[in-house]
Amino acid sequence: MNRLRSVHPYIILALAAVAAMLPSFLFGPGETHSASYNFVWIRQFGEAMAQGDLYPRWLPGSFEGLGSPAFYFYPPLVYWIAGGIDALGATTLQAINITGLTLIFLSGVTMHIWLAARGTRPLTGALLYMVLPYHLLDFYTRGALAELGAFIWLPLIALGISRLPERRGIVLLALSYGGLSITHLPVAMLTGLFLIAPLVAHRYWRDRTILWPAAIAGALAIGLAAFYLLPALTLQDRISSALLWGGRYRPSTWTVGTMYFAIVPCIALATAVLSFATRSIWTGITLLACIAGLNLIPYLWDMPPLDKAQFPWRLMCIAEFAAITSLMAGRANIWIAGIGAALLMPPYIYAGAQAGVYMTRDVDYAQMARSMPDAVEYLPAGFPMSAVTEKDRLADLTPYRTLPSAMEMDVQQAGPASFRRFAFPIWRVTRDGHEVASTAPLISFQAQPGHYRLERVRIWQESAGAIVSLLAMAALALLAFGRRPGSAALPRSRMPLSASLRRTA
Repeated sequence: MNRLRSVHPYIILALAAVAAMLPSFLFGPGETHSASYNFVWIRQFGEAMAQGDLYPRWLPGSFEGLGSPAFYFYPPLVYWIAGGIDALGATTLQAINITGLTLIFLSGVTMHIWLAARGTRPLTGALLYMVLPYHLLDFYTRGALAELGAFIWLPLIALGISRLPERRGIVLLALSYGGLSITHLPVAMLTGLFLIAPLVAHRYWRDRTILWPAAIAGALAIGLAAFYLLPALTLQDRISSALLWGGRYRPSTWTVGTMYFAIVPCIALATAVLSFATRSIWTGITLLACIAGLNLIPYLWDMPPLDKAQFPWRLMCIAEFAAITSLMAGRANIWIAGIGAALLMPPYIYAGAQAGVYMTRDVDYAQMARSMPDAVEYLPAGFPMSAVTEKDRLADLTPYRTLPSAMEMDVQQAGPASFRRFAFPIWRVTRDGHEVASTAPLISFQAQPGHYRLERVRIWQESAGAIVSLLAMAALALLAFGRRPGSAALPRSRMPLSASLRRTA
């Protein structure tokens, strides 16, 4: 009976996730904002994983076979899930749907764990968290699988902070923030500033012993993610990274008037209202996320590192999480619930109608599979921006289509030569075993008669990042399973966790 009680909420959450994803299973994910990237990345990830390459940072088929270093920069965790499903035999579209289902379900599970620890209506809160508008918008309109995955980690991060300074709190915070960092980097950065910092400051005001444990957890989290972070942060000059943060991808350019009032502003207003179910730190976090997410704080999004967030309304992830946490901790209030529900109707209606249009559009996946369009920010440094369309963000690759795609060539007479591969530090040109200097954006070089090969090499960022991550894993394992000298067990709080959480709410 006890086992049934422990399983039962998760069955309900699984059914809710199926219901949330049913339209996509029936009609397909459709032409979302990231439809081409999801298709191109998951298909290539799956193919590589099926061949034994479990972390394919370089995607050889992208940009019509010229290749893309997408996963030297884009977090891999969600694509390990999706690529693994693809590698097991599912079609790419099935992999997208199953991944969406998995992410929504897991977000419900972690929210249930968090609210159960607080003793505040965990099943109701988890169900609400799973189906709030921005949650569903990420899948059905934006196609933002990685950002959808970020919802999983927020409850675990909060739970880890609530357990500081205990070792289990350090371990959980390190694992969850490290997991978020390899899931979606902009949301990880925003979480550090708008969720972790306020919660740690609030806890520090009551308990001065938590500061160093929180700092240790943060250092371990960054260390765990170093295998991804080190290449991603040090190789920016090798790609067209300016396209990541220019134009509509510069967060300061977004205003309430350009955020589709029926969606983002209404979500912000609704979550703000719901957060007033209690007057707590969670109300403050919700309000801060909403005000900043609507770009109502002058110059905020021009300040580094916030100027790299791309969209200020990514903060709706944090606003929804904090609002549900606050709502579940308070008594039922018909006015708050009614006003919040009324404000949520426009996002559901507008985004639902938009998703319906996207799902019924014909997507030419066959053409997508042939050309493999990738994100233009991953074009090599020096690629002519005049060849990139502003609206569709597609690269004109016509000049490179006639080049031979072989990895070796014999040169009969001196002169310029090129391999049909975009330049990146992992590629080295050799002639008779000796390295030859090459230039970008296409791998080009001055050739003398001889036999030339294009070889892939492991760069120092990959090796150093892997070593740091392994050291962080070892330190975390020692912290989790080791014992203090002369101590028979890890320290435990004498106060029940649910009582401690309610006191700090």
